[in-house]
Amino acid sequence: MNEPQIGLLVLTPVILAFIVFMYRQSAIPKVGAVVAALLSIIIAAAMFIGQS
Repeated sequence: MNEPQIGLLVLTPVILAFIVFMYRQSAIPKVGAVVAALLSIIIAAAMFIGQS
């Protein structure tokens, strides 16, 4: 596992935590939070696979 992959593994949960925080503060609706979480996971997975 190289350094960019480790960065993705660290950054993705931080992004997901921020999405949950924004949802709990009523800054984004539930649908927006779900879409943002799914897209961030898909993008991180694509970038993780692309780094190999």
